[in-house]
Amino acid sequence: MNRRAKIVCTIGPACNHPEGIDQLIASGMDVARLNFSHGTHEDHSQAIGYIREASARHKKAVAILGDLCGPKIRVGKLNHPARDIVPGETFAMVSGATAEGDDVPVRYATLAEDLRPGDLIHLDDARIQLKVTHIEGPRVHVLVQEGGHLRNNVGVHLPSGNLTLDVLTEKDKQDLMFGLTAGIDYVAVSFVRSPDDVKLVREICDAWGKRLPICSKIETPQAIENLEAIVETSDAVMVARGDLGVEFPPEQVPVLQRRVLASAAQHRRPVIVATEMLHSMITSTRPTRAEASDVATAIYDGADATMLSGETASGAHPALAVRMMARVVSAAESSPYWVPRMPPPPEPPVPFAEALARTAVSAARDVGARLIAVFTQTGDTARLISKERPTVPVIAFSPSEGIRRRIGLYWNVWARVLSPMRDTDEMVDAVQNHLQAGGLVSPGDKIVLVYGSPIAVTGRTNTVRIVQIQ
Repeated sequence: MNRRAKIVCTIGPACNHPEGIDQLIASGMDVARLNFSHGTHEDHSQAIGYIREASARHKKAVAILGDLCGPKIRVGKLNHPARDIVPGETFAMVSGATAEGDDVPVRYATLAEDLRPGDLIHLDDARIQLKVTHIEGPRVHVLVQEGGHLRNNVGVHLPSGNLTLDVLTEKDKQDLMFGLTAGIDYVAVSFVRSPDDVKLVREICDAWGKRLPICSKIETPQAIENLEAIVETSDAVMVARGDLGVEFPPEQVPVLQRRVLASAAQHRRPVIVATEMLHSMITSTRPTRAEASDVATAIYDGADATMLSGETASGAHPALAVRMMARVVSAAESSPYWVPRMPPPPEPPVPFAEALARTAVSAARDVGARLIAVFTQTGDTARLISKERPTVPVIAFSPSEGIRRRIGLYWNVWARVLSPMRDTDEMVDAVQNHLQAGGLVSPGDKIVLVYGSPIAVTGRTNTVRIVQIQ
């Protein structure tokens, strides 16, 4: 508990084995991300088994985030071998898996209908930039502005405002069904453009009888335009800086990151900062100074979690990357420049649950409490206390294993198991014994308890109590 912000690790070939997962958890992984853009359901099912087994061994509740890949557009099969294209070159693009002559096929049915002269097209993670010059029937003529190596199946990024794609592809629906059946703890939704996209995914989860928390990936101009409504409708959000960096000029991405973090704080939602945080550690044993500064900046700006992608999924040193991330986060949080970013106070009348969370954090600060202990059936009280940015740890007791795993994403909240109690006096004694046995408190320390009366009733958290350890 020396670190407050959580670490999300992407699972892939480099770590998807018992020893690899065990090392990630030992190194500091709090949330395991399954990237459904890669791998098979068998691969992911195997990873889930390894994560659950290692989590039990380490007695640490690790959440699993299933990340839907969303609508991906790719180049089809070229008629000529892969080639380098240079600025000033022109060619045509057409819809389909194959094309004639030198035309470049794109697996997107309404390519000519959705593009306009002047639109920019990016290929291969924006390494190649094309500008639409004119459109003749099904052929979209482009001018190469930034060249590169053109080959089969590279990703194609079209202006998202023109696209006629649904937020969920057929593959996404299959992956979501798999995730719900396999027991993932969060689902991350790509290409979110409006709160209706979030509601659609929620309706599918509800139809399956599984109210799964939804993490909306903020990566399109439409998501920025509808940011407040999307954040409010979601259970968590992710700053997906890879696609943001394609949709917007690079200099705007740090500004947008801060905007998303501020919105998440206002709406009391956990937020993950993702993409290329320690990218050089895919091959190197050390990050660049700029990467370390990037992670620290996310912490200073109020991120609940930072994410590793290729660093753990396909990198040469997965566990080392996690340890380095933990070191940078801890150093930032222990520096004199770190100040907990309090959310803006809500407009009165303040919702009861938020008022209770604010009271608990204020009481802990005023009496110099060692920690805050909260009993939660749904995790909501723990989340609200987390977003009030207490400087002392929050220990969340819950009888539900699923809720304890979900808490893995919450800033400065650490889940524990405690059997249901009959009355509050028994509960207070049990908490004191548990915390002392774990070396978390000593006689004379003060703690703040947050619970509901009557106890163990969902939605009845209504009590803040200050206790001195005997």
